[in-house]
Amino acid sequence: MTGLAAKEAAYLYVSSRSQNTTYRYVAPGIYSRYAYAYYLGASQSRDIAITPEGNIWVATDWTSMPMRLYDPDNQLLDYIDSSLLPGARGVTIDDEGYLWVSDIIGDLIYRIDLTEGIQGSGQTVAPCLEASSNPFEGQVTITAIGLGGPSTICIYDISGSLVAADSFNGSFVFGDSEEVRQGVYFARVTGGNGEVSVLKLTAI
Repeated sequence: MTGLAAKEAAYLYVSSRSQNTTYRYVAPGIYSRYAYAYYLGASQSRDIAITPEGNIWVATDWTSMPMRLYDPDNQLLDYIDSSLLPGARGVTIDDEGYLWVSDIIGDLIYRIDLTEGIQGSGQTVAPCLEASSNPFEGQVTITAIGLGGPSTICIYDISGSLVAADSFNGSFVFGDSEEVRQGVYFARVTGGNGEVSVLKLTAI
C-alpha cells in the first residue's frame, strides 16, 4: 500500500501499488473493502488525494505524466505533465482546493491551483500508448490512456501489411503466433473521438 486519503470522515481510501487500484473502506472501524478505481496503463501509483467530487489524483512513476486524475469509472480526466512537475511522490488537497505535491526530483513541494481547466474544460487528453516491454520477445501487452469511447487497434509490420486488428478496451496482447517474427511493428489505436496514437514495437 502506497497512498492514503480520506473523505467526509466516512471513508478511508488506500492505494495499492502492486494491484494498481484504490480501495475504499468504511470508517471508523476500517471494514467493507470496495475496489474504488483501477488505474489503466500501469501507473505505478505512489500517493493519492480525493477531490470533493470523488475523483482521485494519483502520483505516479510515469516520467511523462507524474500526476493523473481519474474518476471512479477508471476514466482519465486530466493530468499534469513533466514540463510543469518533474516528479511526484506525496500528494494532498487542502481546504481551499489547492493540490500540494512533493517533487522527489527537484526536492521541492508544489502548490497547484486546480480552480481552472479540470472540471468541464471540454479539453481532451492526448492519447498515450505504452508497451509492457519494448523490445519484446514472445508477446507484449499494449496499454493506452486518453482514448474516448469505443476504440480499435491495428498492428502493421514494417512493410505496412496489417498483422492484427481488434477492438481495444485499454489493453491488447500481441504476439505468440506464427505471424509475429523478429522485426519492427507499429500499433495504431484509434479512439471513439477520432484521436489516434501510434507506438513502434520491436520483436526480438
